[in-house]
Amino acid sequence: ISMVGVAPIAMSQTKEDLLKHLNLPAETYALMAKETDVIYNWLISHKSHLKENGKRKAPYDWSDVQERAKDDAMAMIAQGGDQFTEYFWGLGVAEDNNPNWVAKWFLYHKFRYRDGRNRTQRSGQKHHDKHGSSKHKHASRE
Repeated sequence: ISMVGVAPIAMSQTKEDLLKHLNLPAETYALMAKETDVIYNWLISHKSHLKENGKRKAPYDWSDVQERAKDDAMAMIAQGGDQFTEYFWGLGVAEDNNPNWVAKWFLYHKFRYRDGRNRTQRSGQKHHDKHGSSKHKHASRE
């Protein structure tokens, strides 16, 4: 009998969607992200993992990495959990030898964050929350 986990969510879904879908505590999410970091760094530090026609310099995109290397990385992530994260990686077990979708989600989002697609928007928003409002008050008082 093959064990199959929870139905996958789309790779484009947000962290909030994932937390809800897996009933995943934020602290455990942070541990899983750290475990993903280790494998991500392994993945991008070997030129043999990159496609011949892809970018040869970091930061790499998801599409620059060979499928086989991504599959290996996802397997390593899914099997590398500790007593806190192992259960949640287990929820990503897929049928027919497909990669673990939870591991894939984490790895994919690591690349998305790294390749700058979301970075400008995110840091911009954070700046507004922290500094924008306080500056505004000072300006109006003077």
